Amino acid sequence: MSVESAMSRLGYSVEWLSLGILTEDYILAQYAEIENSEDKNAEHYRCGAFTDYLNSKKELTDFEVHNVFKLRDNGPDNCNLHEDRIIQLIHVNILSDDQLNLLEIYPEVLKKPIQKRYFRELLIRKVNRTSIDDCFFEIKETRDSYVQGYILTLDSLLPKHVIWLQENGINRRVRNVAKQLYANRKFMGSSE
Repeated sequence: MSVESAMSRLGYSVEWLSLGILTEDYILAQYAEIENSEDKNAEHYRCGAFTDYLNSKKELTDFEVHNVFKLRDNGPDNCNLHEDRIIQLIHVNILSDDQLNLLEIYPEVLKKPIQKRYFRELLIRKVNRTSIDDCFFEIKETRDSYVQGYILTLDSLLPKHVIWLQENGINRRVRNVAKQLYANRKFMGSSE
Protein backbone atom coordinates (compact mmCIF):
# COMPACT_ATOMS: atom_id res chain seq x y z
CA MET A 1 0.00 0.00 0.00
CA SER A 2 1.41 3.39 -0.95
CA VAL A 3 1.39 6.27 1.50
CA GLU A 4 -0.62 8.34 -1.00
CA SER A 5 -3.34 5.67 -1.22
CA ALA A 6 -3.46 5.36 2.56
CA MET A 7 -3.74 9.14 2.90
CA SER A 8 -6.57 9.18 0.37
CA ARG A 9 -8.47 6.40 2.18
CA LEU A 10 -8.04 8.12 5.56
CA GLY A 11 -8.84 11.60 4.24
CA TYR A 12 -5.53 13.33 4.90
CA SER A 13 -4.43 16.23 2.73
CA VAL A 14 -0.72 16.45 1.88
CA GLU A 15 -0.25 19.10 4.59
CA TRP A 16 -0.59 16.47 7.33
CA LEU A 17 2.63 14.91 6.10
CA SER A 18 4.49 17.92 4.72
CA LEU A 19 3.98 19.94 7.91
CA GLY A 20 5.19 17.11 10.11
CA ILE A 21 1.90 16.45 11.87
CA LEU A 22 2.08 12.78 10.85
CA THR A 23 4.76 10.42 9.65
CA GLU A 24 4.48 7.95 6.80
CA ASP A 25 4.73 5.08 9.30
CA TYR A 26 1.85 6.49 11.34
CA ILE A 27 -0.34 6.81 8.24
CA LEU A 28 0.43 3.28 7.09
CA ALA A 29 -0.29 1.91 10.58
CA GLN A 30 -3.61 3.73 10.62
CA TYR A 31 -4.44 2.36 7.19
CA ALA A 32 -3.78 -1.19 8.38
CA GLU A 33 -5.97 -0.48 11.40
CA ILE A 34 -8.93 0.89 9.42
CA GLU A 35 -8.77 -2.00 6.97
CA ASN A 36 -8.94 -4.55 9.81
CA SER A 37 -11.41 -2.72 12.03
CA GLU A 38 -15.17 -2.62 12.22
CA ASP A 39 -14.84 1.18 12.40
CA LYS A 40 -14.50 2.30 8.79
CA ASN A 41 -15.10 6.00 9.52
CA ALA A 42 -11.98 7.80 8.34
CA GLU A 43 -12.85 10.92 10.34
CA HIS A 44 -12.40 8.93 13.57
CA TYR A 45 -8.84 8.12 12.55
CA ARG A 46 -8.06 11.73 11.59
CA CYS A 47 -9.44 12.93 14.91
CA GLY A 48 -7.38 10.31 16.74
CA ALA A 49 -4.26 11.26 14.81
CA PHE A 50 -4.61 14.92 15.72
CA THR A 51 -5.21 14.00 19.36
CA ASP A 52 -2.08 11.83 19.30
CA TYR A 53 -0.12 14.71 17.76
CA LEU A 54 -1.22 17.16 20.47
CA ASN A 55 -0.65 14.63 23.24
CA SER A 56 2.91 14.10 22.01
CA LYS A 57 3.68 17.77 22.63
CA LYS A 58 4.38 19.64 25.85
CA GLU A 59 4.24 22.92 23.97
CA LEU A 60 3.94 24.14 20.40
CA THR A 61 6.01 26.64 18.52
CA ASP A 62 4.20 29.52 16.85
CA PHE A 63 4.99 27.82 13.53
CA GLU A 64 3.32 24.59 14.70
CA VAL A 65 0.24 26.52 15.85
CA HIS A 66 0.02 28.20 12.45
CA ASN A 67 0.31 24.80 10.76
CA VAL A 68 -2.79 23.52 12.55
CA PHE A 69 -4.82 26.11 10.66
CA LYS A 70 -3.41 24.81 7.35
CA LEU A 71 -4.64 21.25 7.88
CA ARG A 72 -7.49 20.17 5.64
CA ASP A 73 -9.58 17.05 5.34
CA ASN A 74 -9.57 15.35 1.97
CA GLY A 75 -11.56 12.23 2.60
CA PRO A 76 -14.25 10.22 0.95
CA ASP A 77 -16.39 10.92 4.03
CA ASN A 78 -16.63 14.67 3.23
CA CYS A 79 -16.27 15.30 6.96
CA ASN A 80 -14.46 18.53 7.77
CA LEU A 81 -12.84 18.41 11.22
CA HIS A 82 -11.15 21.81 10.96
CA GLU A 83 -13.29 23.38 13.72
CA ASP A 84 -12.82 20.36 15.97
CA ARG A 85 -9.04 20.59 15.62
CA ILE A 86 -9.05 24.26 16.58
CA ILE A 87 -11.23 23.53 19.61
CA GLN A 88 -8.86 20.72 20.61
CA LEU A 89 -5.92 23.06 20.18
CA ILE A 90 -7.54 25.60 22.50
CA HIS A 91 -8.42 23.04 25.17
CA VAL A 92 -5.27 20.94 25.21
CA ASN A 93 -3.55 23.51 27.43
CA ILE A 94 -0.17 23.51 25.69
CA LEU A 95 -0.47 27.00 24.23
CA SER A 96 1.18 29.88 26.01
CA ASP A 97 -1.01 32.84 26.91
CA ASP A 98 0.58 34.81 24.07
CA GLN A 99 -0.17 32.03 21.58
CA LEU A 100 -3.75 31.77 22.79
CA ASN A 101 -4.21 35.53 22.40
CA LEU A 102 -2.72 35.41 18.90
CA LEU A 103 -5.36 32.95 17.71
CA GLU A 104 -7.59 35.97 17.12
CA ILE A 105 -5.77 36.55 13.83
CA TYR A 106 -7.61 33.54 12.41
CA PRO A 107 -11.17 34.56 11.46
CA GLU A 108 -12.64 31.14 12.28
CA VAL A 109 -11.65 31.53 15.94
CA LEU A 110 -14.09 34.41 16.32
CA LYS A 111 -17.02 32.50 14.80
CA LYS A 112 -19.34 29.91 16.32
CA PRO A 113 -18.75 27.28 17.63
CA ILE A 114 -15.09 28.06 18.28
CA GLN A 115 -15.65 31.58 19.65
CA LYS A 116 -17.41 30.45 22.83
CA ARG A 117 -14.68 27.96 23.68
CA TYR A 118 -11.96 30.46 22.86
CA PHE A 119 -13.39 33.18 25.11
CA ARG A 120 -14.03 30.57 27.81
CA GLU A 121 -10.36 29.55 27.82
CA LEU A 122 -9.23 33.19 27.88
CA LEU A 123 -11.46 33.89 30.89
CA ILE A 124 -10.40 30.78 32.80
CA ARG A 125 -6.75 31.68 32.30
CA LYS A 126 -7.46 35.24 33.43
CA VAL A 127 -9.16 33.91 36.59
CA ASN A 128 -6.12 31.71 37.25
CA ARG A 129 -3.71 34.63 36.75
CA THR A 130 -5.67 37.13 38.82
CA SER A 131 -8.64 36.12 40.95
CA ILE A 132 -12.30 35.23 40.75
CA ASP A 133 -13.10 38.59 42.30
CA ASP A 134 -11.16 40.49 39.63
CA CYS A 135 -13.05 38.62 36.89
CA PHE A 136 -16.46 38.22 38.49
CA PHE A 137 -18.19 40.83 36.32
CA GLU A 138 -16.98 39.00 33.20
CA ILE A 139 -17.99 35.65 34.69
CA LYS A 140 -21.51 36.96 35.25
CA GLU A 141 -21.68 38.53 31.78
CA THR A 142 -20.57 35.44 29.87
CA ARG A 143 -23.32 33.29 31.38
CA ASP A 144 -21.17 30.23 30.67
CA SER A 145 -22.11 27.20 32.77
CA TYR A 146 -18.65 25.69 32.33
CA VAL A 147 -16.93 28.79 33.73
CA GLN A 148 -19.44 29.06 36.57
CA GLY A 149 -18.92 25.39 37.43
CA TYR A 150 -15.16 25.81 37.22
CA ILE A 151 -14.98 28.68 39.71
CA LEU A 152 -17.07 26.66 42.17
CA THR A 153 -14.09 24.28 42.42
CA LEU A 154 -11.56 26.97 43.31
CA ASP A 155 -10.31 27.68 46.82
CA SER A 156 -10.36 31.42 46.15
CA LEU A 157 -14.16 31.41 45.91
CA LEU A 158 -15.67 34.00 48.26
CA PRO A 159 -19.05 33.87 50.00
CA LYS A 160 -20.40 36.70 47.83
CA HIS A 161 -19.62 34.63 44.72
CA VAL A 162 -21.37 31.60 46.16
CA ILE A 163 -24.43 33.67 47.09
CA TRP A 164 -24.64 35.13 43.59
CA LEU A 165 -24.22 31.71 41.96
CA GLN A 166 -26.85 30.04 44.12
CA GLU A 167 -29.32 32.76 43.14
CA ASN A 168 -28.26 33.47 39.55
CA GLY A 169 -26.26 30.48 38.32
CA ILE A 170 -26.90 29.65 34.68
CA ASN A 171 -28.39 26.23 35.39
CA ARG A 172 -29.78 24.09 38.18
CA ARG A 173 -26.52 22.18 38.65
CA VAL A 174 -24.51 25.37 39.24
CA ARG A 175 -27.17 26.74 41.61
CA ASN A 176 -27.34 23.46 43.55
CA VAL A 177 -23.57 23.16 43.92
CA ALA A 178 -23.46 26.78 45.11
CA LYS A 179 -26.22 26.06 47.65
CA GLN A 180 -24.31 23.06 48.95
CA LEU A 181 -21.14 25.11 49.24
CA TYR A 182 -22.94 27.90 51.04
CA ALA A 183 -24.26 25.39 53.56
CA ASN A 184 -20.64 24.48 54.27
CA ARG A 185 -19.23 26.07 57.42
CA LYS A 186 -16.61 27.97 55.42
CA PHE A 187 -19.31 30.20 53.93
CA MET A 188 -22.05 30.04 56.56
CA GLY A 189 -23.08 33.39 57.95
CA SER A 190 -20.78 35.40 55.70
CA SER A 191 -21.71 37.56 52.73
CA GLU A 192 -18.31 39.04 51.87
